[in-house]
Amino acid sequence: MWARVKGRAENAIIDLLPNGYAARPGFIQPTYGAVSKTRWYRLGYDLTRPLFPVLRRLLPNQVTTTDGIGRAMLRVAREGSPTRVLGNRELR
Repeated sequence: MWARVKGRAENAIIDLLPNGYAARPGFIQPTYGAVSKTRWYRLGYDLTRPLFPVLRRLLPNQVTTTDGIGRAMLRVAREGSPTRVLGNRELR
């Protein structure tokens, strides 16, 4: 169900905004003090923090950081992208 709703929202953004993009990041590791308000997410991030370098090496197209995704979004806003729906690979 959530995938259909997300897909409809992405299509609506792309249809509404001529230069709109939709982002589909994978695992996002918070950086620079970013903290989730959801307790379970905080616990999950705390548990995976030591594993993040290993995850990034094993699954480079599936993991990113908050500052990495921010830089990618700024780059897309400035330069554009050949695809309108950006997966984690394009956001890296």
